[in-house]
Amino acid sequence: MNTSIASDMRGAQTLKIHEVEAFRAVMIRGTATDAAVLMHTSQPVISKLIARFQRHIGIKLFELHKSRLVPTPEARILFNTIERTYVGMEHIAQTIAELRGGHSGKLIVGSQPSFGMGPLASIATAFLKERPGIQIQIETVTSGLIRHSVISGKADMGIAERSIDVSGVNAEPLIQVNTVCVMNKDHALASKRAIKARDLHGVAMILPSRDSASHASVSGMFAQEQVEPEVVVETGYGMNMCVLALQGAGVALVSPFAALPLRRAGLVVKRFEPNLPIELMLMTAADAPPSRIAAMFIERLHDAMAPLRETWG
Repeated sequence: MNTSIASDMRGAQTLKIHEVEAFRAVMIRGTATDAAVLMHTSQPVISKLIARFQRHIGIKLFELHKSRLVPTPEARILFNTIERTYVGMEHIAQTIAELRGGHSGKLIVGSQPSFGMGPLASIATAFLKERPGIQIQIETVTSGLIRHSVISGKADMGIAERSIDVSGVNAEPLIQVNTVCVMNKDHALASKRAIKARDLHGVAMILPSRDSASHASVSGMFAQEQVEPEVVVETGYGMNMCVLALQGAGVALVSPFAALPLRRAGLVVKRFEPNLPIELMLMTAADAPPSRIAAMFIERLHDAMAPLRETWG
């Protein structure tokens, strides 16, 4: 190793925090006496620390002029470097305090689309209003991809359909609701209090995509009830089904989570019989507990399920 570099490293290792603090205090206050007040000590102690600091680093930091310590150019350069360090440390301390209080950080939540574009958006908005320093990233993807995101650590939590494989994650029930029937306000069934399977015989219907679990559930129910609707559209997303129903393409059986955001736009939402349950679960990492922010969000999430369960369960 270069001799001068080794010497510099040994000099850095001899630095004492009290010496640095004394130097900083003098630079801020201008005199050893005022610096002593800032550090809750005496003027002789400050003078001794400054002398020791100069000796350790081998640089003259002050000139004595009319009983006043005047910083050398080297002292000003060193002070600027120390201030940047202190600002950085203060920022770290502030971040720690914010994290401890749950007021800072980023939360990544994976969700199946109908819940992510429905209740989750409202829950996240309310959460952010209480904690403006937090960022929330919502990824609306299929339930299988959500599980992989939680396992890999790309998502802090995931909200997925109960039917998927949950190996490798912690999974707990979140909510169970019943399928609803949606239509345009001008539809012939819009005046009924509830829609029964037999009401849909021969009716133009929008169904989930054929390769989905929802399609199998709805088709199986129609077969059991001996009902034959007129299928006019098949699509993979509940929100698409709701928009098509709103525009008059037909009626659809969907999750209430997909339907609720469009009620203000005029979508008619009716209870459906027989019950077709929709179960969602909350997934978190199996090998690590949720962060403080994630735990707070999970608590808010569970609290928000009560009114949904009461209305649509």
